[in-house]
Amino acid sequence: MKKLLGTLITIIVIGFVGYFIYVNYIKDAIPKIDVEEEMADINEYYIYGNHFNIKGNLKITDINYEDISLMLYNGEKKIYDVNDEKEGNNISFSISEYINEGMYIDNLNTGTYYLFLRLTYKNKEDKENPIYKFYVLKNNTDYDETTYYTLSKYDNKIIINSDEEYGTFMFNVSENKDNDIYDITIDPGHGGLDSGALSGSYKESNFTMNIGLKLKDYLESKNVKVKLTHNKDDIPSDKTMDEYNEHGRAVIPNEVNSKYTFSIHINKNTVSSVKGIEIYTPDNISYDFANDIVGNIVDNTEFGYSTNKMYKVSDGVYTHNFTESEVKSSLDGYSQKGYKPFAVSTKSNYLYMIRETGGYLTGAYVDNSNPDKVGVNPYYNSNIGNESYLLELSYMSNSSDLSILLKSEDKLATLIGESIIKELGIEK
Repeated sequence: MKKLLGTLITIIVIGFVGYFIYVNYIKDAIPKIDVEEEMADINEYYIYGNHFNIKGNLKITDINYEDISLMLYNGEKKIYDVNDEKEGNNISFSISEYINEGMYIDNLNTGTYYLFLRLTYKNKEDKENPIYKFYVLKNNTDYDETTYYTLSKYDNKIIINSDEEYGTFMFNVSENKDNDIYDITIDPGHGGLDSGALSGSYKESNFTMNIGLKLKDYLESKNVKVKLTHNKDDIPSDKTMDEYNEHGRAVIPNEVNSKYTFSIHINKNTVSSVKGIEIYTPDNISYDFANDIVGNIVDNTEFGYSTNKMYKVSDGVYTHNFTESEVKSSLDGYSQKGYKPFAVSTKSNYLYMIRETGGYLTGAYVDNSNPDKVGVNPYYNSNIGNESYLLELSYMSNSSDLSILLKSEDKLATLIGESIIKELGIEK
C-alpha cells in the first residue's frame, strides 16, 4: 500500500513539474528563425508621427530574388513591403521614401517582436512553396535604443533595441503606465505680448486661442488626448512664451510624446487681395493628410484655397525649407549678434514649430550652441519626431476672409478635427 501511495505521489509531482515546464517554457516558446550568415546593415531608423521607417543595405551573392520584405516575428509573422534598389551585389532598402509613412506599430499586442529582412526565391523543385531566406538587421546608427509611446487608444510603450539571441532589431511592447503621454499637441499661435497679426481691433492670438480650444474639445470628445502649448491667460500680457528649453513652445510636443502637432495661425499680407487657406508642412512627406485638411475646409466653408504662390506644393499646401540665401542670411544674423552658428541647412524647415518638433528629420538645429541667448531644444537630434503642420486659417488683411473667419471658428475646429480623427483611424 505504501509503495502504491509513493508511486501515486511521484506521478502527481512529475505531472505538476511537467505542467509547470509546459506553461512557462514550452507553451509560449517561439520557434527559432534560421538566419543567413550575411547581415543587413541598418544606417537609419526613425519614427515620424506614428510610423516606423528603416533604411539599410545587404550584400549577398544571389540577388535574383522574387520579393523582398521585412518580417516582424513573435511566433506569428507580419510582412511589410519595402522599396529596394540593386547595384552589383548590394541591395539598398527602405520601407518608404516619405518620412510620414512606414510600419504602423501602434496596434501591436504586448510582447516581444523580432525584425528580419526576408528574401523570397523560386523553388525549382516545388513551385508552390518558395524558398525564404532571413537576414538579421544590424544596428549601425547612433540610436542604440528608442522608446516610443503609442496612441492612447492602444496605450502601449514600445522599446526598440537589439536582442542578444539574434542581434537583430527587437520591439518590446508593454502596457504604458505613464499618464503624461498625449496623442496631439495644439499650439495656438502667439499670445501675451505677441498678439500676432492685427486688423482693427481684432488680434490673431484671440482667434488662434479660440479655434485651438474648440479643436481640443472636439478631439477630446472622440477620446483623443490633447496637450495645449499654452492656455488662455497662461502668458502674461507683458511676456512672450519661450520657444525652447524646458516647457518651451517647440519642446512641449516631444516632452509629452505626442504624435502630431498643429500650430494654429491667421495670416496677414500687405496686399489686401491675397486670401485663402494655407497649411505648411515638412519636406519629404506624403501630402495626403495635408491635402485632406485643406480640402475639407474649402469644401465645407466659404473660404477658398490661398492665392499665395510662394512655397506652394498644391492647392492650399505649402512647404518652406531654408533657401541658400536664407541660410546665409540666418548665419550672418547670428554672427552679427555674436552667436555661435547653428547647423542651418536647406534640409531645415523654415518654421520652427515644424522644424524643431520633428527632430533631425525636419532639420532641427537649436542645440546648446547659444543656451543663454536662444535656448536649447533637447530633442533637436531625436529620431522620433512629431508630424507637425502649421495652419494659416485665412488672411485677416482681406475683408472677405475676415468676415468669414468671424463666423467660422466652430466650423474650422470641427473640420480640422474631422480630418485628424480620420488620420488616426478613429470612428466618428
